[in-house]
Amino acid sequence: MKPYFICLIALMTFSCSIDNEENINSYIEVLPIVSVSMPEYFEQGETYQIDITYLAPTNCHYFNDIYYDLEGNTSHVAILNTVVDNGNCEITNLEDQKSFNFEANTTGLHIFKFWQGEDENGQDMYLLMEVTVE
Repeated sequence: MKPYFICLIALMTFSCSIDNEENINSYIEVLPIVSVSMPEYFEQGETYQIDITYLAPTNCHYFNDIYYDLEGNTSHVAILNTVVDNGNCEITNLEDQKSFNFEANTTGLHIFKFWQGEDENGQDMYLLMEVTVE
């Protein structure tokens, strides 16, 4: 999964400077998911809302998108924020909640891997949730 994030960040990272009084750097940052709220089981053919809670570390972090990748019966999910760094970012650690819809198209066990950051060895950590689609 780590190569996906590295490629994603490399493709989406950009810098810009505005020719006025200040330079502003902007880039995409993947943020860890704190918690998830979703049903205990799904019915095939139905669509379900999945709520994700994450922390925006500064007042320079703005929600960009939900990264979602489906591989077989496993969904990888992460939060993408645009960081607009003007040099005056303040630490806020504000909790924010976003949601996405999941269509239960196949029966059986579905595994959700919600990205929670990296450990001290640089290995991806996930909140794993298994849901049965009936």
